[in-house]
Amino acid sequence: MTRPRDTDGAPSPLLRPALAFARRRQGPLGALAAWSLLESVRTFLTGYAVARALDDGFLSGDVRTGLLWLLALVAAALAGGLADAGVFRALGGVIEPLRDSLVRRVVRATLTRAVTSPTPADTARVSRLTAQTEIARDAAGGVLLTVRSFLFTSIGALTGLAALSPRLLPFVLIPLAAGLTLFAATLRPMAARQRDLLDADEHLAAFAGETDRAARDISATGAAPLVAAEAAPLITAEATAAFALARWSAVRVTALGLAAHLPVAALLLATPTLLSSGLTPGELLAALTYVTTALLPAVNALLTALGTAGSRLVVVLHRLLGEETGETGPPGVPAPSLPEAVHTAMPTAVRTAMPTARHTAIATPTQLHAKPSPPALRPTRPPLPAATLHDVTFAYGPDAAPVLDHLDLTVEPGEHLLVVGPSGAGKSTLLALLAGTAHPRHGQIHLGGHTARHARTLGTAARVLVPQEPYVFEAPLRDNLTYLTPDAPAPRITEAIDTFALASLASDSARPLRPDHLTPSERRRIALARAWLTPTPLLLMDEPTAHLDAGARAATELAFASHPATVITVSHHFPAPGPGQRVLLLDGATPYLGTHAALLLESALYRELAAGLGEPSAVGSGSTASTSAWAGDGHAQQR
Repeated sequence: MTRPRDTDGAPSPLLRPALAFARRRQGPLGALAAWSLLESVRTFLTGYAVARALDDGFLSGDVRTGLLWLLALVAAALAGGLADAGVFRALGGVIEPLRDSLVRRVVRATLTRAVTSPTPADTARVSRLTAQTEIARDAAGGVLLTVRSFLFTSIGALTGLAALSPRLLPFVLIPLAAGLTLFAATLRPMAARQRDLLDADEHLAAFAGETDRAARDISATGAAPLVAAEAAPLITAEATAAFALARWSAVRVTALGLAAHLPVAALLLATPTLLSSGLTPGELLAALTYVTTALLPAVNALLTALGTAGSRLVVVLHRLLGEETGETGPPGVPAPSLPEAVHTAMPTAVRTAMPTARHTAIATPTQLHAKPSPPALRPTRPPLPAATLHDVTFAYGPDAAPVLDHLDLTVEPGEHLLVVGPSGAGKSTLLALLAGTAHPRHGQIHLGGHTARHARTLGTAARVLVPQEPYVFEAPLRDNLTYLTPDAPAPRITEAIDTFALASLASDSARPLRPDHLTPSERRRIALARAWLTPTPLLLMDEPTAHLDAGARAATELAFASHPATVITVSHHFPAPGPGQRVLLLDGATPYLGTHAALLLESALYRELAAGLGEPSAVGSGSTASTSAWAGDGHAQQR
């Protein structure tokens, strides 16, 4: 049963998981507090040293004492720089595990529902896994940093004011407290408005995604006006939520003025009274220094962070921590769908062909190319290519030279293609384009007959990328291996552990892995075993044997040689290609595509790369087939 939502945006449901997380990260949090105490000392000396240098030194005619206090001020500034470096190191030990924890929750909940739930998949989970987890990471880091800075800066400044003269405290504390109180009153409404804005954005994004998948059918049936009419209230709802959030932001600005600027005005107005009652010029200047250089920036940063990043953090954490209980959507509002009139206006054949909103999270190697059973008299179609690039051009920047220039390439189903070449030739760029993490300036990319844009909606059903820097999260080894294939059978998992020599990490099945304690080889083997378990039709592997010794490298190459997927491998190690295996050599303007033996005849660069395999440096001229990209075979061409 779904628990009622917190309608006023209060963060109380987040208190328990926040405290549990803090207990697990006591070490980094303690280091953060220790470095922050050094920052308090710097803040204290910022004003106190000014007062003593002026009153006890220069105004008293003792230049030496004044200079010594100024040297103390310089030393405090240097110590503050050291404190800042320590703060950021300790901050990473808190925020990165938080992001890992949130990703694990979203992935676990999404995969569980994809396997067990008969209802259409919630496309907003893509936002929760990518954009919203990054929002939570960045917002949590910003909030923690600014709250910490405000607390310890305030301690140093207020201690300094009290040490100078207790009479100074009311002029600073009263307006500061008034501004903070007004600001605190805006937190709940702003969080609620931020949640409304996020709800509206998710609804609009879900509707846009479903419309995009059915664009051809909408155009064919003339239903565009109906779709536009249903999109209008979703757009209006998002605009309304944005305006409401802006109004509360104006109140926040007022609170900022009270807390940050009113203390300065109060001190200036009271200057004659304070000086006549015995306050020294140095003490007054120090008080203004505390307010303008310490408290004002700290309050400004605090109110800005809590008013923007803080409200976003509360809303996003409600979403992410509710993934496992289903409390992620707005109350009582169903997910948007295309108008029923779109379906009823279509011919029966078109309605049958309409794409559905649900895509399975994990597909078998043949699912991407699956077609409806043909009628008895319909001829059987040949299988679609696993990947095609047509006239693809890519450059890193509008004025940069193309890394890939009008490249044509066709990779057949089940083929194992090896991509080699010098650094900067475009090997990793090619994988990024196929993975959808980069987009061509010109040309088209298809995966199994789907455009790369459509393939992105299929997730791991389309392809799996093993990047150069593999990602391992803080969880048991089994969770790391199966988060793309949660239903992998136990014997298959055991086989993966044995194949990739991970038994030492599997000895304690319940113990979470610590990514920062793993060697590069261990992280690489975990990523390879994860990809090996995945029944995807297309595997993209970037330097898969980096950091592996000779034995692990041979075991990896043997394991993937028998994998049923289409495999495209980028490698500097240059593994020996199998008989008949095609190799793509990216070499500047002219790529080469052919077998290992043919490329030895065709390319001097390839012969140089292959020298480590013991191949002859020179070969005869009796080649029977040209492998140049200009050979016109239609498989690889870069014009």
